[in-house]
Amino acid sequence: MDANLEEPLQMDQLAVYAGRSRRQIERLFKEQLGTTPQRYYLEIRITEARRLLQHTELSQVDVLVVCGFVSPSHFSKCYSSYFGYRPSRETRLVK
Repeated sequence: MDANLEEPLQMDQLAVYAGRSRRQIERLFKEQLGTTPQRYYLEIRITEARRLLQHTELSQVDVLVVCGFVSPSHFSKCYSSYFGYRPSRETRLVK
């Protein structure tokens, strides 16, 4: 999952890579991580986006593309929902 942020894998692809059925993957995620594979993937992508916004000079558009989001509005909505504020309000730690 970490290696495929720009083009997120579909559940069927994840199941093939793991050698399990889609339902087995869903059950294992719920048991081990307490979440769904889709939500976990979104969390990986959102936290990587935050790291990039804080620690690089990449533009917000470049960050959302690198993290596999299809539009600025979708990225902003997901980011705001997860962190409680828009990505444009993220503090850059790089000068």
